[in-house]
Amino acid sequence: MSKWRKYLIGTWSWKRPLYSILSIYIILLIIVLFFADKLIFPAPENTYDKTLENLILLENESGQQVASLYIKGSPDLPTLLWSHGNAEDLLSLTPLLQHIRDNQGYNILAYDYPGYGLSDGKPSENGCYENITAAWVYLTDKLSVPQDKIIIVGQSVGTGPSTWLASREQIKPAGLVLIAPFKSINRVPFGVNIFPKDRFPNINRIENVSAPLLVIHGKKDAMIKPSHGKAIHEAHTGDKSLMIIENVNHNDVWGSDEVYQSLYKFIDKNNKQ
Repeated sequence: MSKWRKYLIGTWSWKRPLYSILSIYIILLIIVLFFADKLIFPAPENTYDKTLENLILLENESGQQVASLYIKGSPDLPTLLWSHGNAEDLLSLTPLLQHIRDNQGYNILAYDYPGYGLSDGKPSENGCYENITAAWVYLTDKLSVPQDKIIIVGQSVGTGPSTWLASREQIKPAGLVLIAPFKSINRVPFGVNIFPKDRFPNINRIENVSAPLLVIHGKKDAMIKPSHGKAIHEAHTGDKSLMIIENVNHNDVWGSDEVYQSLYKFIDKNNKQ
């Protein structure tokens, strides 16, 4: 019996668990370095074309097309610069944005990430930064919207480019809204960053955001735990609010009236007259 056991599992050595841990780490490292973008950005098949109402086509610094949606509201009300979740595109987002505009009169500009909808390129962290920059430049330069009349809004993966933009020294928005934010991509599954490359390090950037902050997180969010939102809120050093919404998980945030009311209250409070 002992011979069969030795044949099947080998001779015990303290090195074996170390080798196993190292092997698992190397596999995870390969995934993080080479396959993470495909996991982070499960871009849906394109669901719209150039006939989509309110569609505008911008261009980023790399000369790539950035599909965007500009829904006009009242000229004296703020403009929301919206970064959506990773499984959405402009068409699926349209009903929500129109509902917000119809109820509150806000102007809204949303954009698609590279590889989403009619946006050129492949999904990537840097590509998201280029696209949100193109949207910001369109608002401030083309439409002459004052920076302090813009509220940056990001949901889920969209909190990454939103936090990055708001943390830049020359960007001075009226406010930043983060819905189901994460500390960083690697910290979502592992709690801490144990790899040499991380993506969207919100927790490191939020301290550089001077704009007022609203964090909204579902208490039942199992995909990105509320502890991430609480940590982001705690790390921000300025005016800030935290809303942990009961009975809300990651994908049904907009089914709660409390989410809408928290958003509207924050926007109206920070509307520069």
